Amino acid sequence: MNIRQISRKIEYIFLLLFNFNRRVFLFFSFLFIIMSFPLFSENGQKTAPREEVNLKDTLFEKIVWQRKVSHIALEESQNIHRVTLLMIMPYPYNYKSQNYAIYYEFENLQEALEKLHGLDKFLKSNGVMRVKLNGSKIISEEIIFKGHPLNQFSLKPAAETG
Repeated sequence: MNIRQISRKIEYIFLLLFNFNRRVFLFFSFLFIIMSFPLFSENGQKTAPREEVNLKDTLFEKIVWQRKVSHIALEESQNIHRVTLLMIMPYPYNYKSQNYAIYYEFENLQEALEKLHGLDKFLKSNGVMRVKLNGSKIISEEIIFKGHPLNQFSLKPAAETG
């Protein structure tokens, strides 16, 4: 075998591989394009476009979820009961950041306790809500994601045997 025959064989093998890789690339790119644009959902109905939700904090609106709340506290001063959420920044942004507190105000202790337990359950079920603020006081809330229902084994006292 001379050099010319070897170079032709190498060229032939290269063209074979290139054409094979090109065919595989075209097949998978076609498959990706088809799969990335579903026209129908699993039950056969047309899918509705998803609504984009802005999850960024602003000066007057904060997003509240489990990873941003470090503590929930119940405070009392002069017949005013406050349910206070101690907020922290999530991991990548918490370097040299400031923690802050936001609160609900109630005149009745029973309402404050109900709100405290409701918020605790909501945050433990991974719920997400947007709150509107007037200073540090929460004046309204909007639930973005209700969260998952807590499983049957969470936070229930053990049954007494005997």
